[in-house]
Formats: sequence, C-alpha cells, structure tokens
Amino acid sequence: MNRIATNIWAKHSLGIIYILMIGYLCAYIFPLLIAFLWQIEVPFVRDYLALWQHSYLLAERPWTLLTYSLFHASLLHCFFNAIMLYFVGVLFMNLFTPKRFLSIYVGGVVAGGLLFMLLYAVLPVFAGHDDYLLGASAGIMAPLLFLATYTPSYRIYLFGIFSIPLWTIGALLVLIDLVSIPIGNAGGHIAHLGGALVGFLYALHLKGGFRRLLPKRKAKTAYQGKYPNQATEQRINTILDKISKSGYDSLTKEEKKFLFVASKEED
Repeated sequence: MNRIATNIWAKHSLGIIYILMIGYLCAYIFPLLIAFLWQIEVPFVRDYLALWQHSYLLAERPWTLLTYSLFHASLLHCFFNAIMLYFVGVLFMNLFTPKRFLSIYVGGVVAGGLLFMLLYAVLPVFAGHDDYLLGASAGIMAPLLFLATYTPSYRIYLFGIFSIPLWTIGALLVLIDLVSIPIGNAGGHIAHLGGALVGFLYALHLKGGFRRLLPKRKAKTAYQGKYPNQATEQRINTILDKISKSGYDSLTKEEKKFLFVASKEED
C-alpha cells in the first residue's frame, strides 16, 4: 500500500499544491458565505482563526498557529499567495517530494507565527499594540528560501527576457521585508522572515553547511551516513556541486531523475 501511495505522489507531485490553493480559496469564500446566510459579522475569522500576538490567546486557541495561514485579508492577498505557492511548488518538485515540501511549508508557518509573537512581546516599539496575522506568506517563504539556498544558481526567466538567479530573488524578498517593518504590516513582514529562516537553515543542514562551522576532524560529505551505498553518496554530492556551480538546468535528465529518486528514498 505504501508503495502504491508513493507512486501516486510521484505522478501527481503537485497534488499538495493544488490542495493548498483550493484551501485558500475555500477559506476566503466560506466566512463570507456564513456571514451572508446567518447575517453576522465576518470578523469571527479575525477573532477565532487569526493568530494574535498575545501568548494567553494562543494557549486558549492553539489551532490559530496553523489556521492563520489558510485565511487571507482580501481576495487580492489570497490570489497573490496562491500564484506564489504554485510557482514555488513547481520549482520545488523538480528536486524533492511533496512530503518534504509540506514539512518545510508547515515549519515556515509555525516559525513565522512564533517569531511574530516573540518580537511583539520583547520589542518596546510594539508595546501596547494589538495585532494579528492572516495569510500563507510565511509558509511560502520557507520553501522559496530553501530553494534559493539549496540551488542558488538556478535562474528564473522573467517575461522570457530577464534571467535572475534564485538567490537574488530570495535575498531581495528578505531585504524588502526587513526595510518594510517600520513602514507597515510589521507583523506580516516579521512572519515572512521567520518562514525564510526555516527554509534557509534547513537547506544549509541538507547541504552539510553546519559541518563546515564545526572543527574539522575528517572530511565528511553532505550525505555521509544517509545512504548505505557509498557510491550513491558520492554521486549525490557530485550532482549538488554541479548545481551550486552551474545551476539546476545544467543537470542531465538522468541526473535530475537520480537526485529526485534519492530524495524520495531519504524521505
């Protein structure tokens, strides 16, 4: 049964992306429909499903650490996040499985919410402010920054003319969030940074970046110990080095397939 499920996911790797996009749309329409049919105010979403900065409210409504990411403040907000989710998902599934995407996405949602609460609690500038989070941007930033760190040389073509390396897009988005905090929607931009941090650290871990910060005892490869076959480990590291130097597009079809299959085995 597990093998059958794995084959289904392999053929329909964007399934989780479509489910999330439908979830965004339903979460936007449902409150409006309920408000119309029962003639009530829409703010029940804000009061019971959004994430507020107060820790006592999180203790009373722990589900809000996840539900805030499904609901959006406006249709434009919902549409923009759905588009971003789709393009990030397409890039991500070239290398990894839906299972890994979902783990990074949820990690970004949780980290974004917690960083928002932490900074609102400790920074004097936010003292006396009541604020809340709605939107999936923190979750989307996590896999985006993961890719920007894991495959920094991968190039995105805008309008078929401009070629931009993925690391530039990631760095630019982080910079925009940093400089935008004093301007407006501080909580949202802080949450974006929390999600970005999760993606960056996870990619660094996967590439073995943390080992370079430790005292060197003997040479270790980025995938040492994760596969029983040493030749498999060496080939994975060779492919990763090729991606870092020349980008994902430089890989052959066989190399892309090998890396994807290896990532599934690791999951």
